[in-house]
Amino acid sequence: MQILKSLFRKENLSAIFPWAVVSSIALSLMVSSDNYSGQKVAAAGCALLVYIVFFLLAISDHEYRNNLQTRLLFIAIQYAAIMSLGFLSPFTFLAILVTIWSAQLPYLMSFKQAVFTSPIWTAPFWLIMYFYWQADTSLVSALLFWTFNIFALHMVHTNIKEKRATEKAMELNRELMATQTLLGEASKQAERVRIARNIHDLLGHHLTALTINLQVASRISDGEAQAKIQQCHDLAKLLLSDVREAVSEIREKSHIELSQALHALLDDVPNLSISLDIEDDLTISNVDVAEAILRSVQESITNTLRHSNASNFNIHLCQKKDSVQLQMYDDGRHKQQNNIQEGNGLTGMRERIAHLGGVLDTKLTTAGFQIQIELPELS
Repeated sequence: MQILKSLFRKENLSAIFPWAVVSSIALSLMVSSDNYSGQKVAAAGCALLVYIVFFLLAISDHEYRNNLQTRLLFIAIQYAAIMSLGFLSPFTFLAILVTIWSAQLPYLMSFKQAVFTSPIWTAPFWLIMYFYWQADTSLVSALLFWTFNIFALHMVHTNIKEKRATEKAMELNRELMATQTLLGEASKQAERVRIARNIHDLLGHHLTALTINLQVASRISDGEAQAKIQQCHDLAKLLLSDVREAVSEIREKSHIELSQALHALLDDVPNLSISLDIEDDLTISNVDVAEAILRSVQESITNTLRHSNASNFNIHLCQKKDSVQLQMYDDGRHKQQNNIQEGNGLTGMRERIAHLGGVLDTKLTTAGFQIQIELPELS
C-alpha cells in the first residue's frame, strides 16, 4: 500500500493523465480502423502498458532512489516501448510520450547534458514516422515536439533545484535548532555547576569556620552557656551537612538533556522514517560528548539520505557502566562489500569520536548499514 501511494502522487498523476489520454486515443483509432490487425492492437496496448509501468518504477523514491543502473534500465525499456509504438501505429501525437520520458533525464544527468543530447533521443521516433510511415510533416512536427522536450527539461530542472534548495534549508534549520537546544542545555549545566561551586566555596567555607569556632567556644565555657554553644555547634554541623548534600545533588543533576536536541534534529526529515530510543536513566554531563553524539547522528542521517535507499533509520542510545553507547542502523538494500569506502563525513565522525577517547565501528550487511559508537563518560 505504501508503494502504491508513493507511485500515485500528484506529480506522478500529471504524467499518468496524458499517458492515459494518448493511449486511449491511439488504441481507439486503431480498433476503429480496418488497417490494423488484432495482434497489432494488442501489441500496441502491451507497449503502452510496459511504458507506464516502467515509468512509475523509474520515478519511484521508495525502491530505486539511489540505484542508478536499475533506473537506467527502466528508462531504456520505456524508450524501447516508444520506438516499438512508432512501428505499430503512425500517430505522430505519440511523441508526447517522448516528452514525458524526457522529464526523467534531469534526475540522471545535468541540464546541459540533457539539452545537448536531446536531438539524439528525439530524432529516432521522427525518423520512423518519416521513412516507415511516409509522414510528410514529420520534420516540422519533430522541431515542434523538440521544443516541448526542452521546455519539459527546463521545468523539471527548475523543480529539482527548488526542491533541493528547500530540503537544504530545512536541513540547516533542523541543525540550527538542535545546536541551539544543545547550547541552551550546556548553558544551564554551566550555571548549575557555577552555583554549586559558589555554595561550596563560600557558604561551605564559612560554615566550616563557624563549626570550628563553636567547638572551641564549647571547650572554654561551662554551665548553661556551654550547653547553648554545643547546641549551636550541632546545628552548624547539620547545616554544613545539608549544604554538602545540596551541592552534591546539584552536581549530580547537572547533566545535559540530549533528547530535546535530538528530537529537534530529527523533526520532519524527508523520505525517512526515524525511530529514536533513549534509555530513561541516561546521564551525559560532558558537553563535548553530547555534541559528538549529536553530530554523529546528524552525519549518519545525511549519509543515509544521500547514499542509501533506506526507508527506516533507527537510533539507540544507552549507558553501559562508564561509557555511553550509540547504535544507528538503516534498512537500505546495499550490495555487500568487504571494504567500506569512508568519505569525509564518516572520517570526520571517526576523528571526533577518537579525540574523546571513544571508538567507532561500522558494518555493512544485507540488512543495512550499522554504526556502533562507544564514548567514555567524561566528567
